[in-house]
Amino acid sequence: MQNKFGLKDFVLMVLVVVVGVLTFMNLNQGDRMWEKTELLDSKVGSVEQQVAKIDRMLSSGELAINTGASNSTNGSDSNTAGTADWARPDGPAIEWQSPYVFKSAPYDQDGYRLGGEFTEIFEAQPSKLTPVLGEDVYARRVDDQICETLADFDPVTKEVSGTLAEAWQYDTEGYWLRVKLRENINFSDGVEITAEDVRWSFHDYINNPELETESLRSIMTSIEKVEVISDKVVEFTFNTADAYNIQSALMFYILPKHFYSKLTPAQINEGTALAMGSGPFKIENLNVDNQWAPGQDIVLVRNEQYWGPKPALASMRFVTITSDIARLTEFRNGNASMIRPSSPQFTNVSREEGWDDKAYSLNWVNVRSGYSFIGWQCGPRNGGELTPFHDKRVRMAMTLILDRQLIIDDIYEGIGEVATGPNNAPSPAANPDISPWGYNPERAKELLAEAGWTDTDDDGILENERGDEFTFEFTRATGGQTIERFEKYLVDQCASVGIRCNPRIVDWSLYDQIMKNRDFDAITLAWSATAPESDPKQIWHTDSIQNQGHNFIQWDAGQDQFIDGIKSELDYDKRMDLFHQFQALVHEEQPYTFIRVSPWLRFIGKDFDNVHTYPMGLQQREYYMAND
Repeated sequence: MQNKFGLKDFVLMVLVVVVGVLTFMNLNQGDRMWEKTELLDSKVGSVEQQVAKIDRMLSSGELAINTGASNSTNGSDSNTAGTADWARPDGPAIEWQSPYVFKSAPYDQDGYRLGGEFTEIFEAQPSKLTPVLGEDVYARRVDDQICETLADFDPVTKEVSGTLAEAWQYDTEGYWLRVKLRENINFSDGVEITAEDVRWSFHDYINNPELETESLRSIMTSIEKVEVISDKVVEFTFNTADAYNIQSALMFYILPKHFYSKLTPAQINEGTALAMGSGPFKIENLNVDNQWAPGQDIVLVRNEQYWGPKPALASMRFVTITSDIARLTEFRNGNASMIRPSSPQFTNVSREEGWDDKAYSLNWVNVRSGYSFIGWQCGPRNGGELTPFHDKRVRMAMTLILDRQLIIDDIYEGIGEVATGPNNAPSPAANPDISPWGYNPERAKELLAEAGWTDTDDDGILENERGDEFTFEFTRATGGQTIERFEKYLVDQCASVGIRCNPRIVDWSLYDQIMKNRDFDAITLAWSATAPESDPKQIWHTDSIQNQGHNFIQWDAGQDQFIDGIKSELDYDKRMDLFHQFQALVHEEQPYTFIRVSPWLRFIGKDFDNVHTYPMGLQQREYYMAND
């Protein structure tokens, strides 16, 4: 059979050759395009870094655009009231505030990169993120990235420093405060922040009786009115001279009236993530009809409308994992950027060979280091009967049966120290003459007998005169091995003196309602300070028993005289003396059994850089993705 190479075959061959040539040319062109794309990406990154530096310099005042207008904040006589037309001419000197700057700017670091997502794992599930209504520490950590205040504490010096506020005048007698807002500040949707937003945040949000803001409303009673003086000037009037007036006025989130005023009180109360502010990050999907819900990851994205120096990170993600073992596993697998390890984990894991190459192991005491405690229900439970802990002798006995140093050594691997009261030792408010009560089970038995609790029928359980057995419920949140070991120790120690302790384990999201309803016998929790000198009224005053305030243990033992005195005393030394007397009363009454002063423990992956520990905590907005 003879093969013939015809015209059709020739055309097909030519087409194959042409396709081959085009493919080869396209591959070469693709390689060149890839090289150009890589070069372009590199140049864009360089431009972004330069723009970020310029943005930072503009925000900090290092670089100014000359518009022909004078800047009174930089004048040599700017510290007098007469140099600004917004100030009271007969008032005290104006306190001008420097522009907000990073303590360690990411843009100035070698290897800086823009972008990336930082993932933090929470130990418990927040129930809502709406500012103020979301009251737990986890909601606050999220809201602190979304919302801002007129002023905050400097991370290093711990001094009050202006954020949204450019300057203020504070009455030397403590009865008024006039605040000048910065120019060109805005919420995350681009709407400018005005004095009316400040007024509205206090009068129509905090003090709206239809909103579930009782816990904050109950302690902000000294603010009589907030008055708009001009578009950028607002004045606070106080009904009493209070040592914490300036904190109350300057350190509450300023919220956008134009957003929240469109919502009904019911919508706000029922909302889970109605969070808008002016901070460096914003919630990824702020949708009134489709809000974040507990169980979902919380995702924040960089606020491109941010008026201050923008963070390098593109986003932050918050994930909840209640098991400490599971949290560490996720961190090891690279699925988390930061976790709070348990004390045993920190001690053991940080010693592993090669761990320092993978993670920063942070262990330090700062202003926000808190204390853990067991709160004893001093009043009626849920409006019903009194618990055994209404008697201070019983509360003291409960403290004496717990060897708190042993708890720290065995359960917390020696990390921390025994807490002595509501103020930690670094604070000047802590009474230096008070030492922790020691472990003394024999004295505890004597106190229980004095309070009428004896084992009348020799069954190993104490009874009162009515024959009621000493049985109580210990409420704790779900968690890992540390809290489980603590629970077992408490149960065993109670049994050793004839008390039956029944653990009640609940999800963290239920804690808030349990405390508001006062529906517990004993509950474990931790408080952390937000200020170098914390106002004690929110937690300890009898006013905070009412309206679901934070005196959820309903303790009333004459403490108001000291708390009211602390708040009204403007003299620092006299105020510290009252603080010390207040702590002495708490020490004798034991409404809490103070367990441990807790240093901050963190593992942070080394795929992020510019990580620093500050006296006021961490500054995650300074982090950036490290080069591989």
